[in-house]
Amino acid sequence: HVILNATYQERFRQWVDLHDTFDLALDLIVNMSGGVNVYDITKYREYPVELIASFLESPDNKKRFALNDGVTFGKQSGNVYEALYADFMYQYVHLVEMLLEAKVNVLIYNGQNDLIVETPGTFKWVEMLHYAKADEF
Repeated sequence: HVILNATYQERFRQWVDLHDTFDLALDLIVNMSGGVNVYDITKYREYPVELIASFLESPDNKKRFALNDGVTFGKQSGNVYEALYADFMYQYVHLVEMLLEAKVNVLIYNGQNDLIVETPGTFKWVEMLHYAKADEF
């Protein structure tokens, strides 16, 4: 039922409904697994999201990834999440290509054990990039 809904919603570009269905699927997985953490499926406790911010804010990583000192990194806020709710389910490969072609630094952060944005899915869309310097990227 959930998979059929998601397939229909993606085909007809019903992005808000698709996100609702995705959230339902995540809830089912969490409940049926006894409370697995969606940010780290090897854990059954809250994920310390502040680790991401401290990782991206460290001077060494700012230098390594050429991150803008004027940008403060942290967990996404509820307001940002709500504003982008429908956009989460849409593919943005073409926009990432445009950023790369415009020589904008792009950092793709993906948790190795993340259920929401799983690593194989990230590899798949990165491999779909049509970018002159894709091998270097």
